[in-house]
Amino acid sequence: MFTMGEAGMYNYEWDAETGGYLLTTRMLGITRQLRPVFYEELELLGFNKYWSYPKTDKPLLWAETRRYIYQGRLVAEANTGGLYTAPDVKIYEKGLELQPVDVPAMINKNKPLLNGVVQSTLETIYRIFKEYKAKNIDVFYVAFSGGKDSLVLLDLVQRALPHNEFKVVFSDTTMEVSDTYEAVEKAQKRWATLEFHTSRSHMAAKDSWELFGPPSRTQRWCCSVHKSAPAILLLRKLIGKADLKTLVFDGVRAEESTARASYSIISDGNKHLTQVNCSPLLEWNTAELYLYILEHDLLLNNAYRYGAIRVGCSMCPMASSWWEYIANSVYHDYTYPFIEIIDNNAKQKFSVSAERKKYLNTGGWKGRVAGRDLNAGGNRVVEQYDGKTLIMYINGKHVDWMEWIKAIGDVVSEGKNEYSIKYKNNLYRFKVEEINDGLKVSIENHLITKDSIRFIYLFKNVYNKAAYCVRCKVCMVECRFGALKIDADRVTIQDTCRHCESCLDKTKGCLAAKSLHVTAGGKNMILKGINRYQHFGFRKEWLEYFVELGNDKFWSCGKLGKYQFDGFKVWMKEAGITSSNSITPLGSEIARFGAKDIRVWAIIFNNLVYSSTIVKWYVQNIDFGVEYKIVDIITMLGESHSISTRENAVMSLKETFKTSPIGIELGAGVYELKGKAIMAVTRTAWREPDPVVILYSLYKFAEVSDGYYSFTLTELLNDNGERVGISPAQIFGIGKDTLKQIVQGLAIDYPDFIGAAFNKDLDNINLRKEQTSLDVLKLL
Repeated sequence: MFTMGEAGMYNYEWDAETGGYLLTTRMLGITRQLRPVFYEELELLGFNKYWSYPKTDKPLLWAETRRYIYQGRLVAEANTGGLYTAPDVKIYEKGLELQPVDVPAMINKNKPLLNGVVQSTLETIYRIFKEYKAKNIDVFYVAFSGGKDSLVLLDLVQRALPHNEFKVVFSDTTMEVSDTYEAVEKAQKRWATLEFHTSRSHMAAKDSWELFGPPSRTQRWCCSVHKSAPAILLLRKLIGKADLKTLVFDGVRAEESTARASYSIISDGNKHLTQVNCSPLLEWNTAELYLYILEHDLLLNNAYRYGAIRVGCSMCPMASSWWEYIANSVYHDYTYPFIEIIDNNAKQKFSVSAERKKYLNTGGWKGRVAGRDLNAGGNRVVEQYDGKTLIMYINGKHVDWMEWIKAIGDVVSEGKNEYSIKYKNNLYRFKVEEINDGLKVSIENHLITKDSIRFIYLFKNVYNKAAYCVRCKVCMVECRFGALKIDADRVTIQDTCRHCESCLDKTKGCLAAKSLHVTAGGKNMILKGINRYQHFGFRKEWLEYFVELGNDKFWSCGKLGKYQFDGFKVWMKEAGITSSNSITPLGSEIARFGAKDIRVWAIIFNNLVYSSTIVKWYVQNIDFGVEYKIVDIITMLGESHSISTRENAVMSLKETFKTSPIGIELGAGVYELKGKAIMAVTRTAWREPDPVVILYSLYKFAEVSDGYYSFTLTELLNDNGERVGISPAQIFGIGKDTLKQIVQGLAIDYPDFIGAAFNKDLDNINLRKEQTSLDVLKLL
């Protein structure tokens, strides 16, 4: 049997002689992630009923995720199980007498190819170190988690760099399992000359789970609160510098997920504005990884001996049910406190204990979207708007709003409860009154401009922070100038604040607000008409028929059934191709290129973002790089529609992703199949965006924004849900640097359509008002 690794530099094939595998350059097939299997896993899952084996430190066989391979033969499989449910094991060969893998012989056979991988990685680490040292990075550090990836990473970095040039930081989330703490201790002893540090949030994980609500796949506040932010704050303290710029070597690998497959080895400011991330192992696969671990006798975390594919927190919303069973069986004392918190929060939803246990066992808790059904959940800020005045009621205890508003500008008191603040040369007056134990904030509507839209967005976030802030200190990390200080009992913004707005510029302005507020649909959208397509998607095949037959013949042909025609009519109208079943000028341009042109589908998708309620909701609510289960997306749509309406709307999206280039080629919905059914989707970037399509997208942005033809790149990228226009970055997943390059190229190639100035602090973009989005299509 031959197989191929998915994301690494080499494939692998089984080697019956050693009981292991050989790296190879041959293209041999497709497989899952590879891992060694030890006797502890066999004992845990009950393999001792069927096989005999020695209790040795060496691996006995291999697993491709949950497919067990012995000397090149598939001998057993297991399903995922659940928090309380042991995986079912299917035995294909009974009565086996397992012999340990001949590790030295396997290593010897693989040395030539593995050495090439290692040498290339060592050179990459050193090259990046030299490059960024010249860019005045204040401190380099290795993020060490105690898992297999960070173990290999640490060994490579300490081989590539002088030991006094970097630090090692273990981020203790206080959610780790016992074997992880033991693995960290072993690493400290092995590399005694390295400078090890442990970062830890001032908040215990159990306390933060109560304050934020249990984390979920879409509410991953825990990584910032317990990992990255404490590490950066620790380094600031060690270096004695507030405006610290760090480079972290992390163990991210593309093989681990669809989202990570789109990462780059270097990313600047993706997680925190003050940090560069370097992922030297990005292209390694597990076949290469475990060879390195075995060759160098690295002290593998014992959790892998029980069958862990990845070792992380004891309870994690991104973990598989496979890990949950292992963690709850082997490390129950570590999972129980968090299980108890999930159970207590679920009592509002499920009054019966058996229902809550099922909810936990099946991972239902991971799909939480916002604060509904949480003990701490609810809307602490209630907005009212009468067309003239915006009123916000802040309920209950709150943090001093007067501190948070300093991030926007200086506030002037103009009398009892009345204030003014200047923002971008505009003066805004507002009133703040204390009522009961809360606040009433009112501000009159201003002329809608790009500056006022931005101001209102920031202004609202000030009061979201006032209502929800739990002093988690994540915002301190976002402040590049050290002006923001957060202590146990107060928030202080000092005079050194440069009003960069970073501490306010996030969804709801606050991780706790984002996690706890209750939404009826997201991004303030009224979700009318989400199910207008008879549950059919926008199929490429149907557009091909339309182009081939022409508008007049198509609608009378028998290619589609009645309900298919009804659904397709809606898609075509919303795409701007037809109106009242007559082809539009835009439709004529699209027909000129045909349904096989990816640019056509990019234009269609761009138009649907503005005219299709479900597509717009999807683009504004589904983050890039996060895998969303279909059941979670249905839940995220809120409860203002019946479950069947939501399911049909999502069915239309799924079919569009599967039957048109919008899904895979544009990256709008890269899907995971189980049989023929789409079980999960991930938004990824359009890898090769066409500049003219981006120009079209910019003109659509301007046209729907009431003639907003001049703006800065920063303003364009500010997709905060407060404006009608949506940037090409939000639609197609284009990064700031890439978008800047595209705009610069467009300004050179098509000066009659666009001008751009990117000099020092200026990043102005000017579209020509005499041109239209339809005119842009004629450039294709």
